[in-house]
Amino acid sequence: MIRKKWSDRVLLTISVMALVFVVPLTAQEPNFGRAMEMTPTDLIIGQPVNWYGPGTVYAYSASQEGWKDPQLLTAPDSSRMDDFGRAIALDGNTMVIGAPRKHDQIGAVYVFDRTGTETPWEITGTIMPPVSEVPGQMGTAVVLQGNDLLVGAPSTGRTGSVYHYRRSGGAWSLETTITPEGEVAGFGTALAWNADDLLVGAPTADDGRGRVYALSLLETGGWGEAGQIELIGTANNENARAGTSITLGNDHALVGAPGTASVAVLRISDGDTWSHTETLDAPEGADGSQFGFSLGLVGDELWVGAPGMHRRNGRVFRFTSSQDGSWASPERLDPDDTSGSSWPLGFGYSVASAGDRAVVSMPNRDFGEGRVMMLNRGASGWSAGELLAGEIYRIGSALEEGDRCDGGQMTEFPCTNMELVSHMTVDDLGGERGVWVNDVWGWTDSESGRRYALVARRDGASFVDVTDAAAPRLVGNLPRTKGSPPSVWRDIKVIDEHAYIVSDGAGAHGMQVFDLARLRNVGEEPVDFEPDMTYREIFSAHNVVADTESKFLYIVAANGGGRTCGGGLHMVDVRDPVNPVFAGCYTDTSSPGARGYTHDAQCLVYQGPDEGYRGRQICVGSNESELNIADVTDKSNPVTVARMSYPNVAYAHQGWFDEEQRYFYMNDEADELSGTVEGTRTLVWDLIELDDPVLANEYIAPVKASDHNLYVVGDRMYQSNYGSGLRVLDISDRANPYEVAFFDSAPYNNNDPGHSSSQSGAWSNYPFFEDGLVIFTSVREGLFIMKVSPPPVS
Repeated sequence: MIRKKWSDRVLLTISVMALVFVVPLTAQEPNFGRAMEMTPTDLIIGQPVNWYGPGTVYAYSASQEGWKDPQLLTAPDSSRMDDFGRAIALDGNTMVIGAPRKHDQIGAVYVFDRTGTETPWEITGTIMPPVSEVPGQMGTAVVLQGNDLLVGAPSTGRTGSVYHYRRSGGAWSLETTITPEGEVAGFGTALAWNADDLLVGAPTADDGRGRVYALSLLETGGWGEAGQIELIGTANNENARAGTSITLGNDHALVGAPGTASVAVLRISDGDTWSHTETLDAPEGADGSQFGFSLGLVGDELWVGAPGMHRRNGRVFRFTSSQDGSWASPERLDPDDTSGSSWPLGFGYSVASAGDRAVVSMPNRDFGEGRVMMLNRGASGWSAGELLAGEIYRIGSALEEGDRCDGGQMTEFPCTNMELVSHMTVDDLGGERGVWVNDVWGWTDSESGRRYALVARRDGASFVDVTDAAAPRLVGNLPRTKGSPPSVWRDIKVIDEHAYIVSDGAGAHGMQVFDLARLRNVGEEPVDFEPDMTYREIFSAHNVVADTESKFLYIVAANGGGRTCGGGLHMVDVRDPVNPVFAGCYTDTSSPGARGYTHDAQCLVYQGPDEGYRGRQICVGSNESELNIADVTDKSNPVTVARMSYPNVAYAHQGWFDEEQRYFYMNDEADELSGTVEGTRTLVWDLIELDDPVLANEYIAPVKASDHNLYVVGDRMYQSNYGSGLRVLDISDRANPYEVAFFDSAPYNNNDPGHSSSQSGAWSNYPFFEDGLVIFTSVREGLFIMKVSPPPVS
């Protein structure tokens, strides 16, 4: 048969399972730009993992000005995060879209057709695998030539399969199933098809070394035997993941091995035998670069994506073909933001091109929402154009002031005995596109009586006037310290008129000090502020604890540089607020099993029942594996009062005293996840004698969500419990809490254990405003202002 010359556009399939691309556990999966296809008339971009929306494919049409507003496509049986758009193939007026995790990871493929380039796409078919195996992940890779469609299902059985479908009379039927000999994990993860030649990637084969197979189309219409191509050098090393990406030219092919930052160059010789003739290695920063994760033939150039390079911001390298067929030293394409202080971009995750236009995706950008960079080739070469982005789906738009729980629901939110005062989405709170929120605190201006919510975001802090709680207003934004990256963890506390802000995993962020009195003079438009000063004795820290009476701060879990105090209490005198002074360290590792690291604490001038410590400055710490009580009155000589662990300890996280300072309620963030408890557990410590803590009770909630932060006002405890939202407990009988109200701000987490840093749900709350208002933050869902309603009877 005649070898057909492929058109001048990228011919590639990448591993849409992201088998080697490292995504932080604190981020969602890469989204917009996960898969792309481009022709001279069309640009197709997949957005498969919308947390609160269905997988969506954006179909742009070319115009003289660029690209028209896209047609948005979803599966006919669409559902939230349904993976639609993880793989895309386009040929003429037919488009095929893979959804490999659809139907409990069985997978599905959807076919769309149109009558011409000016007409809309319409769904014309759904293809399910011939064997409904879990997991099969059919649709991980798709390639289309005319009426022939190949679909990868790399998780089928122990080997994986490639299904060949053929269209006749508008119907698709299975022609054959392609499998290799023996057990080859991941076969079908990547596909590249050019006329008679088919290459199939199996990057998880041989414990991650990876394999590539070649097949030829027979005159009968079937396929010859799948033969393994021998790879050499770094492309055949341990964990190479060879076959993650493949692209085919007329007489050569390229195979990405991003685990070892290399690309194998294959050439075809007499007898249609493929040989590995050359290896392209990452020209810089190979470790973790994922060089070779994506590949594209762009005219006479080879584009190689390295989305893990430069602190996961990513780069693309352009190799030019020499006269002898080799690839010349590359030129580098960078994303538009090379500061290194943004959320990792993942530039180069996928590439596509047609003629003098190209696109490079950054699906990790905007905290995982993703963007795509346009590039255009002119007389002077390639230049960056506009950035494309998809819709960010939110929930809560139907909520209205005064909504109450009715039949266990408030719109889509499960709840009991709660009344909504107002809700601000994450978008309403300012900050960078796609940002999530975390901590929250409050401040009441003693001069004006106005109330403010201080909302921590991954990229800074929002100041919201909640005096009229039904009409909250964003009045200001305090960005993160210049040069520090965004962070999952930001913590805010207040003493008098000053807010103190730390951030974890944020490099040399320090502690920002901000005079909240500056909010008094803000006009109608939100103001971008600078801190009054930044305390530089620490770099990153997990939390900051405020003793509002003594005017001392306790920075905990400091790390990354500066005075870390072993992760314990870094004590700061803020009696002169804008001139904080380091006062000393407290950490206790003096005895076996002691944990010097303090995750969080409550520090106060003690007025509880233990007369021996009244008037002393006491910190009650949650130290991962134990409760720790310290007398820190003498900052030069702090003293351990008591240490106590408890049954089934997993991660002692945070806690708060009752108002009599006898009972201390503490949560364990990881015991639900470890399966050692039946429901969300709250530990009730009786501290009638500070030096003799007694575990008086364990409250077990009716759901199993992981707990995070809790606070106490009067006879109520307010818990922010990740996937089950805000929970309100009656503690009028101090040792025996019971639940009286809740509002589940993350209704799709199913109350399961897990961490909202990578999912969604309630992070923290502030219940200390005078009229019963409680404000709480939910990671993807924003700021909620609520009341318990009706008041429960104890």
